[in-house]
Formats: sequence, structure tokens, C-alpha cells
Amino acid sequence: MNKLGVLAGVISILSFGVLGCSENPTSVIDLEGKSEGEISSSSVQESWVPSENSVLRTEKKSSSSVTNASHEDGQTSSSVRSSSSQTESSSSRPFVRSSFPESSSSEAPIETRSWYNHTTYTTAKVVAANADELECNESAVTDDLKDYDVAYEFNSLRDLGRDYFGKNNAYIDDTVNPVSAECGSVIFDGSNGLIIPLDEIFKSKGFVAEVRFMPTKKGNIANIFVAEPPGSGKTGWQLRLDGTDVVFHMRDPNVRKEKNWESISLGEVSLNEWHVVRIKIFPKKSVLTGKIVYTFNAFLDGKMRRSSEYNADVSNIEYGLGIGYDSMYQSLHGDRFFTGKIDYIRYGKITEDGL
Repeated sequence: MNKLGVLAGVISILSFGVLGCSENPTSVIDLEGKSEGEISSSSVQESWVPSENSVLRTEKKSSSSVTNASHEDGQTSSSVRSSSSQTESSSSRPFVRSSFPESSSSEAPIETRSWYNHTTYTTAKVVAANADELECNESAVTDDLKDYDVAYEFNSLRDLGRDYFGKNNAYIDDTVNPVSAECGSVIFDGSNGLIIPLDEIFKSKGFVAEVRFMPTKKGNIANIFVAEPPGSGKTGWQLRLDGTDVVFHMRDPNVRKEKNWESISLGEVSLNEWHVVRIKIFPKKSVLTGKIVYTFNAFLDGKMRRSSEYNADVSNIEYGLGIGYDSMYQSLHGDRFFTGKIDYIRYGKITEDGL
């Protein structure tokens, strides 16, 4: 199998926009407990080491700089893993589906719904285009998911959009190409993606999001997992690939008066290898003042890349989420496709209850 490429060094915290900084450095500990460098934090830091299942798979063939992105105008883990051969990019010409997938992702009747007046989708199972060609062990052994509320493990070839918890299934709209799969992962070829209808679970100031992915082609502004709104002045966040850099973008127009995105680079990743990115925004009550403060932590391949006080609020999202593409169909829609594989996507809401 392909092993994760470990990025050397740790990016220093920059003071900008909604993220704060501090002069008090804290050592980052690698997977073996060795000091790997220092980063600054203005609040409590979370230590995270990916579980064995988050990083290692049994496979079977079958900038630290800050930028503003304003390109818009409108609105598991399976116990069997496939090889990491490069995914070929196909035409981005819109695909019009002539028939619907075979069955619903739930017991409810299949419905056809409008996706923000851009296209339509059906509440049906997302069947891998190559499902009949694969023989996979779909009785997956997943990681401990107790900290999550939504989890796309991509283990079922005939229900790729299934939420492990059964409440927030992902679908495919009627203008993009079908998706293919390997055993335990979904394949995006630069012309497809999945949509997630908006649910209250995603409208949270504090949350954790973790994605295991393999890029097979450089992205432009390639969306991996995003709550991306159309137009300017709207709240949202994006985990995406800019070139070969993993970047987390977020926007709270109440904090950023110029209404542009805050861009937090987590570092460069190698192509054709698996990587794990984890974003966590969480509250903690100050012992001295009794006030609740939020901390932003970001990890890439088990190493903390960012840790800082967090002053924004991205809970007021108004639109659905996208996986692998721009589900809002903005002016640069064709540049926002991710090319590669995703093993899993997990999301958990973090509240202030009990603080």
C-alpha cells in the first residue's frame, strides 16, 4: 500500500483575520512522542494522533501564507482497500442522467428535489458506476465514531452516499457524471461530486471535520468537503486543494467586514498518496474570567499545523454542502472539481453544553 508522506517542519501561526496568535510557543509531539518544532497558541490546544485505521489500510487491488479567495458570483474505512493507481480525468461536460439510481438511501419514497434552482437530484442511493465490476468486502470494520454525528465511509458500492448514522445521506445531482469507487473509497474524476442537503447539525460554531483523501491531480480551487455559499457576504467554510496545498477557507462577514475569505494553509501534500486532514473548532471556559473562548486547531497527517484563538462564527450557513465539487454552480464551477479518491469524511458538532 501507499504510505503517508510525512511533511517536515511545522508552519508558524500567523496573526490575521479571525485567527489570533500568541507569543507562548507550545511543542508539537509527533506520532512517537518526539518534539517536532514549535507553534504558537493563544488558547488551549488539542493533541491529536490519528488512529491506526485513520492512517493505515490493508489494500487490495480490484503555504503558510494568507490569501483571500473571492472566486464566486452566485449563489470506513473498509478492512479491504484498493490500490492507489492514478485516476484519469474525464470531460467536464455536464452529464444528463436518463434514468434514476436503483433505490432510496432510506425507507422513505424516492423524491426528486430542486437544488437551489441550479439542478435537481433524487433521494436515491448513489450507485458506483463500476459496481458490477468489483468484488469488495462491504462488512467494514470502522474506526471509533463516537465523536461524530455524520460519517461517509464509502464502503457500500450501491449506496456510496450513505451516512453511517443514517440521517444525512449524500446524493448526486442530475448534471454531473456518475461516480466510481474502489473497495472502501469513492473516486472523483474531475467531473463529478456529491451533495449534502443542509441540516441543523451543520449549523454549529464548534465542530470537528476529518477527511482521508488521495489527490491524483493538482487542483485549482478543488473542493474536497465544503459548506460553500454562493456570492459574497455569506457565511461558509471550505476544505479544498489549491494546487497541491491543503487550505481551509472560512468566512464570517460579521468579522471580516470586507467579506472575503480567510485562508489558512495547512501545507503541501503529495499526489497518489493518502493523507488525513482534521479541523477542530472547540470552546473552553476560561478559568480566570469564566468566559468561553474558542480555539482553532488543524492537523495534517497527524501533525498540528495551526492552533490559535478563534473569533469567528460560521454557524449561520444557509446552503447545502458539497463533496468533491462546487454544488452551488458559481462562475468558476469547472475549476472547483477535486480529482482523486476519498476514503472517508466525518463531521461532529461541538457545543458549549457542560462548560
